[in-house]
Amino acid sequence: MSKKNPGYTIRAVIESLPPEKVKQDGLWTRFVLRPLSFPVSALALNLGLSAGAVSYFSALVSLAGGLLFCFPGYLLPGLGLVLFNFFSLLDCVDGNMARTAKTAGPRGGWADAVTGFIAYTSVFFGSGVYIFTRTLWWPALVIAGLTSSANLLTRVAYQIYKNITGPGAHETVSFERMLAENVGITGFLMPLLLIFHFFDFLWGIWFILWFNGAFYGGGCIVAIIKLGRKTAKSAPERI
Repeated sequence: MSKKNPGYTIRAVIESLPPEKVKQDGLWTRFVLRPLSFPVSALALNLGLSAGAVSYFSALVSLAGGLLFCFPGYLLPGLGLVLFNFFSLLDCVDGNMARTAKTAGPRGGWADAVTGFIAYTSVFFGSGVYIFTRTLWWPALVIAGLTSSANLLTRVAYQIYKNITGPGAHETVSFERMLAENVGITGFLMPLLLIFHFFDFLWGIWFILWFNGAFYGGGCIVAIIKLGRKTAKSAPERI
């Protein structure tokens, strides 16, 4: 934990958000999650919590959400989806805290990336098990596994590319990042899952799983080819 500082205000948290970060946010994040995250971030800072502690706590939240989402019935999966949406909020909170307290660094970036890996795996595997427990259609588990694997492979490929090319890497995949921000764990994915479960609309969750399978499966292939070509062009010639 960081040293308790009761002087952090919501305004200070808001002012710490750079314009380029606002542009990168998806619609759900920009208009719902980010505004909700400002008072939560200020409160966490004034309680003496660190951004890293919030990141690791959010990983536990996503794991608990994935576990509950796998249970049959209505109440426990619903609670799991509430936790998933809480994770989405915390995913904004830790970054706000790091920028406000000026503690952003490689360690925080690493924690944020790892928690994202955990959350995506939890939500996709959870979706597959959710469908399987209601239909006993085992291919849902295969689709969930392939979707999770494709998402992880895409993120790892991008991180390697970023390590090679430097900070400008995000410009290469700006369009892909924009799509992912709107359909991913801080986009419309989490609230839609909660709504579909609330109205017992199984086909809606089916659609989400199929859509993400196609999105990340196809996106994985495109991203690896694209990043591979960019890396080859940026590599120095060998004599």
